[in-house]
Amino acid sequence: MKIVGVPCASCIVPVRRALERAKGVKYVGANYVADFILVDYDPEVTNVQEIVKTIRKAGYEAVPAFY
Repeated sequence: MKIVGVPCASCIVPVRRALERAKGVKYVGANYVADFILVDYDPEVTNVQEIVKTIRKAGYEAVPAFY
């Protein structure tokens, strides 16, 4: 995910914590410099839309980035 509007490295911590608590999320990795957050999740439990909602609830916008 591309995270929009993160002003500092510590600002991404609430997003990371919210995702780590989200149902179906297995792993969360963050790169503040690139404004990216990597989310490994179980597609049978959650989906990209739910992950984006979780990020929005934490106060930031997110854009899915698929590779």
